[in-house]
This record gives sequence, C-alpha cells and structure tokens, in this order.
Amino acid sequence: MSCRWSPACRALLALPALLCITPALAADPPPAFGRYLPLHPGLYLETSYGQDDRDRSYDQQGHEQPSAAPQAGGQSAFPESSFTARFNWHFPLFEGEGIPFLSSRTHLARLTLRHNRVRTRGVLADFVADSSDDASTEADDLRNNGSGLGDLGFEFGSFLLGAPVSATRGGARPPYSLLALLGLTAPFGSYDRDAPASSGRNTWAAQVQLGGHWQPRPGSYIEAGIRYREYFQNYDPAFGALEPANQGDDRIIDLSLSQRLWSGVYLTAYGYDRHGGRNLYENPRFSPNAPAPVVVAPDPAELLSDNFPTPGSYRDGGTALREVGGGLQWFASQRLLLGLHYSQPLSGKSGQFLLPYTDRTPAGCVPGGVGCVLSEGGTVLVDGLGAARSYASPRWALSLAWQFGLGDAYPCPGCTR
Repeated sequence: MSCRWSPACRALLALPALLCITPALAADPPPAFGRYLPLHPGLYLETSYGQDDRDRSYDQQGHEQPSAAPQAGGQSAFPESSFTARFNWHFPLFEGEGIPFLSSRTHLARLTLRHNRVRTRGVLADFVADSSDDASTEADDLRNNGSGLGDLGFEFGSFLLGAPVSATRGGARPPYSLLALLGLTAPFGSYDRDAPASSGRNTWAAQVQLGGHWQPRPGSYIEAGIRYREYFQNYDPAFGALEPANQGDDRIIDLSLSQRLWSGVYLTAYGYDRHGGRNLYENPRFSPNAPAPVVVAPDPAELLSDNFPTPGSYRDGGTALREVGGGLQWFASQRLLLGLHYSQPLSGKSGQFLLPYTDRTPAGCVPGGVGCVLSEGGTVLVDGLGAARSYASPRWALSLAWQFGLGDAYPCPGCTR
C-alpha cells in the first residue's frame, strides 16, 4: 500500500490512538503523531483498548514505591483496563459567508466516550473487605468496584495556522499547523464514593490547549503542545474523603517525534511532563493506617479510648509525572490504521498529607457530650487517592482508527472543491 500524502492518507495519518490509555483517574493519554494535524473535512473515529497494572506509584518526595497506596502497608494495586472511542469532526464554518477568521480555516469538534474496568487489590482491598467490623468506617459502606462508563469529554477549536479550507480539501498545504482547543469534561461516568477507585471522577474539568505540527522534511514530523487544566469542586470525595475535594490545576507539556520507516509504517517517540498544583482534602473520615488510640484508664477493661481524624482542611504538596513512550502504526488500508503503543514513567510524585487524630474517652462518646474527654492523638502520613496518585507502572495499548469518508457535513453551493 502506498501512503505518500494522498488526501486520504494525509487524513489517516492524523488518526493514531491519542486515547491509548483512558484518563479515568489521573493519567493522560500518551501524545501521539498527528494530534495537531489538520484533516480533510469529514468524520473520523479513534478507538483504543489500554491496560495499566497500576501496582507501583511515586511518593510525595518522588521515590518509587512498590504499591499504589504505600501508606496502607503492604502491596495495593488499582488495575485498570479501558476502552475509548473518540469522534473527531473536521469542518469549515460559514465557508460561503466570508466571515473573518471563521470562514477561512477548518475547525475541530470532538466527543470522547469511555468505558473502564477498575479494581482494588491487595492490602487496601482487604481493608475494604474488613470494614464492616471496623468502627472507624461505620459511616461508610466501603466496597470494591468494577466496570462502568467514564466521564464525557467535549472539545472545540480552530487551526490558527496551516489549515486554509482550500488546502485541507486536497491542495498543497504548509508544512506546519497550529491548533487551539477548549475542552470540557462532564462527570457523567460511574462514580462510587465508597470505593478506592472509580471509573468516573465526580467533578467538572475545563482546559485550554495549544499545539503545533511541523514537517521538517518528507517522512519526518515534530509535534509539541501545552495545556492548562482546571478542576472544579468535588462535593462528595471518595473513600472517606481521601480523594481530593478540589484537585490542583495541571500544567502539561508534550513533545513527539515521528518517522516513516517504510510505506505505510510509522514510528513515534514522545515525552510528556505534567505538574499538578496542591490538592485540597476536606474532613477525612478515616485512614487505613490510623494510629492506635491512647488508653487512659488504669484498668483497660473499664474505660477505653478510640479516635477519629481531626476535622479540617488539608493540602498535599502537589503531583507530577514525567514519562516517555513510543508507538508503531500501520496503515492496513487507506481508511484503517492500526497501532501498538507503550509508555514508561520516568519520575513523578503523588499527593500525601499529614492527618492528625483526636482521641476520645470513653470510646464512641459524642464530642461535647457529658463525660466525653477529647485529647490530641497521633498523626499519620496518608496517601491521597484518585487524582492524587501518580503511577510508576508501564502502560500499553492497542488502537484502531477509521475514516468514515471525505466530504462536508453540509452542502456548500458555489464553494470551490
């Protein structure tokens, strides 16, 4: 199969699996070749199936730990498998009206659908299973969770450079492009506030993105992008409120280099860097590593103490993740693109915070009630869950991209084809 920049091939080249790994919790899909390349007007579908063991993570100091939640003791993991479908619509807007900026270039609209299977294994799963006998979690019906729909993603943007309408219909185009995108994530996915990990996030998110594509010579491509993402309040954070009530904003940079190996086969290498702001936690209800309460009576059989997390607002030191990866992509036909992708984290840090406990005597008494004595208890280091985790495990994905055909969504009488 020959794929030397025919109009169909140009379009398909921009359909690698941008969704190699679904960002159900904290991870982003690895950058791939063609994400900022303008296409011929039409509808394009990208699908992918990804797998991440998520059995390793980074602590707050950036040290790799052999567990997804090291402060729980022992080994814990949140293995995730995911299927993602992304519909991309490239189109001119008011082309026949001559409206400045809008009519002279192509635009992009995108809808992202996800389905994820997320489980909890190891020590943290045992803690969930034993929670019915633990008074500290009596206000929470803890349970493990499984598959469910992910949150919906919506994006809209325009090519500021390199995408005149006449060129995207098959004429000569500049060897560069610049894309600006606005995005919104809607929390419509499955969310379980009593589980350590869920398919959905239970919070809205908005982002602005700017990305450039450059072809320095035939068969070689360089792409780079920057993103700023803001998260809104989560009014019911999961697992005893150990998930952030307000996730810190993300600043993301990606860079990829792609090279044609032979006709129809392309190799991509990339780098990715994310820095997240400090996460906020509100009134945690328990922790898996709670300190032992103090016994204040001479005879422990007569009067015992228990404890609870001291109510308040807590912040961690933020999150980070730096990784590299690569992808091999093959044009099985002029409309079908298959890919294999792999990502390897290099460094990162996860959210952790110090959680003080308050001892009370006797056990179970109501603070402020008659005979209820409160005193300062121990303090423990707690792992932030959900978006606060940065995983050190490698990820892999298989992708399939399909081009539904070329053509405008609406007829344009008098437009030059």
